[in-house]
Amino acid sequence: MQEGTVLDGRYRLIQSIGAGGFGQVWAAHDPKIDRLIAVKVLTGDASSSRQVARFAREAAVAGGLAHPNIVTVHDFGSTTHNGQPCAYLVMELLPGKPLSGVLEAGRLPLPKALYVGACVADALKAAHGADLTHRDIKPSNIIIRSNGKATVVDFGITKGNDERHDITTTGVLIGTPAYMAPEALAGTFDHRSDLYSLGCVLYEMVTGHRPFNGTSWHLANQHINEQPTPLCTLRPDAPVELERLVTQLLAKDPAQRPASAGKVRDVLNEINDRHFGTTPPRRGRDLAHEMQVSEAEAAAGAIIPLRITAHKACPACATRTDENAARACTTCKGEGSVIREQRTYKVRIPAGIRDGQEVRLRELGGPGQHGGAPGDMYVTVRIDG
Repeated sequence: MQEGTVLDGRYRLIQSIGAGGFGQVWAAHDPKIDRLIAVKVLTGDASSSRQVARFAREAAVAGGLAHPNIVTVHDFGSTTHNGQPCAYLVMELLPGKPLSGVLEAGRLPLPKALYVGACVADALKAAHGADLTHRDIKPSNIIIRSNGKATVVDFGITKGNDERHDITTTGVLIGTPAYMAPEALAGTFDHRSDLYSLGCVLYEMVTGHRPFNGTSWHLANQHINEQPTPLCTLRPDAPVELERLVTQLLAKDPAQRPASAGKVRDVLNEINDRHFGTTPPRRGRDLAHEMQVSEAEAAAGAIIPLRITAHKACPACATRTDENAARACTTCKGEGSVIREQRTYKVRIPAGIRDGQEVRLRELGGPGQHGGAPGDMYVTVRIDG
């Protein structure tokens, strides 16, 4: 194929924009409706019924999934070019570049990685809802569009419940080893295999490195038997919730992965909103209290109960302007406030503590806002005598 070639008397190829093991992708023009489109042209032996079936499969699967994060397929056909049979797939032309190309510049900012991951999870939710497993989720099959959204492409090796449409071959590895789930390497696929692949992609977006590297068979052994370097080691500023999610996605046992792509999408959006949303999380206020201990307790150490009492404005007299009436309030006894709640904490006093020293109780202070952590409580120790 070359620039200017017209396929089937209709689609004029303009520029090559990508290539893979199964096809070459061209930016093209459809004069019938005056629209720029993308055309994937089957390379290799186009007369192979299995190769053509793969293209037809991609057209049927992606064409039946109307979703903003899944490429739209417009047409599928076959023709001849220079006397040779030729199959082609017509899709929307996506303004953007593959995630694989974006990652060449290094790891992504965390908000962008979370957003791209949520887009892919949303696409998988739609595919899985139609009983389809993509089986080849990887950066080169994710297009980052000019508006920042991510679109999943290449449904050619998708597996559905209808075995008549399963065009894989026994003994042939289907997928990309660097992103394949352990069970997929043995030829067993379901929607949780896609979630493992998404975990690999998330790991790479966040750290700039794939979970595993090596030859195909070395990769297979790593996926089955080894654990990747902890995400927090390579990206210390990553939220702990994200590390927990990626660890779940990369579980060797499919049963230990998240229940659905929809759940993964929701968790990614929640992490993004909590840590990088328009309203940033705020840590709660630190609180200060005092407590009395005996000289013996200070010298030997002890665990002392500390009761904390929280007050609120008295509802009976808070709005009164008559000062004398407020003082006579029977609800608050003229104090102006009533007890809102009482809590008792156990404070460990270390042996040898001195008068005026503080004991810090982590995250027992004021509550955080917008997902922020609670504040701390600082207890000043006063020694009797």
